[in-house]
Amino acid sequence: MPSVQDKKLITLKIDQEFHDLIRPLFKSEYLQLEANLISDGCREPISVWHGIIVDGHNRYKICTEHGIPFAIEEMNFGSREEAIVWICANQLGRRNLTEESRKYLIGKQYESEKIISRRRAVYQGVSSGPTSEDLPYETFDPSQRLPGMDTKRKTAERIAQENHISHGTVEKYSIYTRAIEEIQKKAPQMAQKILSGRYKVSHDGVLALAQRSPEEIQGLNKRLERTQYPFAKYQTTRQEIQGMSRAPRTSHDNRPSIKDMPAFDPDAEVIGLTLTIPSWSSSIDRIIDSDLKTVSAPARQKLHQALLELQESIEVMISAIKEEA
Repeated sequence: MPSVQDKKLITLKIDQEFHDLIRPLFKSEYLQLEANLISDGCREPISVWHGIIVDGHNRYKICTEHGIPFAIEEMNFGSREEAIVWICANQLGRRNLTEESRKYLIGKQYESEKIISRRRAVYQGVSSGPTSEDLPYETFDPSQRLPGMDTKRKTAERIAQENHISHGTVEKYSIYTRAIEEIQKKAPQMAQKILSGRYKVSHDGVLALAQRSPEEIQGLNKRLERTQYPFAKYQTTRQEIQGMSRAPRTSHDNRPSIKDMPAFDPDAEVIGLTLTIPSWSSSIDRIIDSDLKTVSAPARQKLHQALLELQESIEVMISAIKEEA
């Protein structure tokens, strides 16, 4: 159970990843919260984990600025991923979430719970070893079936039930989350505007945008900022993203102008592949859980051959990665 300490003014730490999971308040909401805290004091404790804020960032900022004492509630998490899962679930229960933020949080919760499940599976499969968050889940063998293992499908189904969606949608949202985080690395402002709903970008558009270079994404953000409207609709962003994929033509011939071509990004194709692999894994998991006896022999043979070819390609790719490491 969380423990609550008496009210006082103390310095807490802010983790950027935790902070970015919290829905930003509108100006009117922030001013109302500020007025309430000045008038009534801080009634709700700020939730922390090892001195890091997991809920109450806005209250902490206002209380610190105005010298208002506050209580803290120390949360008990076994790992960073457990803290992220709690933050996501807590935020998903809030009102006024944009659909983009909701998709991102569901995907983030799913990705974090998969890591927790892998650690638990590794720990259950050994007689002794570390019990903290330092457990090397990277050594987990996905082909290993351990007793009590919480599979990805079961995790997706539980999160789906909690949010009244299908387990396939949860897996789709996890891909969306990965793409948003890739955009976040290249252009943080763009990612925040997508999650806030200011820029309406489709699922496919987000995946395509994640593959572009930082310069291209930042350029798109500047173009959208220059428009007379504070919000960008799906049609606008779709046209802009499609235009980024087309090289401009010169007036003299049909060849693209070299100076106008987008900057080459060696990571783009690799990132695109990385974002799509989880969907392959999800499809394979669904087939594994189905009754293969009902599938015709020719269909099973075709799948078997395709998997062998995929396995060979994966081995070649892994070998190439190791050589370049």
